[in-house]
Amino acid sequence: MRLFVIALLALVSLIPLLMVSTNVCGLNNDAGAVVSVILGWILLPVILLHVWKGKPNPAVMAVDMADPIMQAHIARATAQLPRFIDGLQRAESAAYIKFPYLFDGEIEHVWGVAHAYQDGEFVTSLASAPVGALPDTLPPRLRIPAAEIEDWTLTDAQGQTQGGYTMLATALIYEQRYGKLPKHYADELRHFVDFTWPLPAG
Repeated sequence: MRLFVIALLALVSLIPLLMVSTNVCGLNNDAGAVVSVILGWILLPVILLHVWKGKPNPAVMAVDMADPIMQAHIARATAQLPRFIDGLQRAESAAYIKFPYLFDGEIEHVWGVAHAYQDGEFVTSLASAPVGALPDTLPPRLRIPAAEIEDWTLTDAQGQTQGGYTMLATALIYEQRYGKLPKHYADELRHFVDFTWPLPAG
């Protein structure tokens, strides 16, 4: 919608800009046409794109993991980690963990399928692709210490999901920055059982 409106404004601006160029600035028709095209089809869209920034997709929005909102929800997730371990060992739900990992020289925060919990570590395989390149030597199964876990989810056969606290934090940060959360993301949050969305007032 944003790009369509900008393109429409660029198109309809040509005649007014041509009139200003010829009648006010005194340019001939050829020179006025060139100036109006430069202003209307090049300069105006650049300005509008800079001023009118689109809202990002919450699922891929860059979030500072040190944000106080995010840190508070990571703390909630780690406090409930024993419940996740219990659910993982019961093997009744799809289990995922979120953790930091070094890819291409950069720390990224990714989701992985949790396969087992052994000796204080989770055996996991990547469930989300990192932004950076995957190293050639990345093993198919990683061992992530429990102390490094940032979030977790357990999803049953009915689609009801426990955990997911950093997803709630992302939603709160998004609304703080950009206003109302997109419907598709809000709908996903309604499958979570450890919190409600939208949050109760007050």
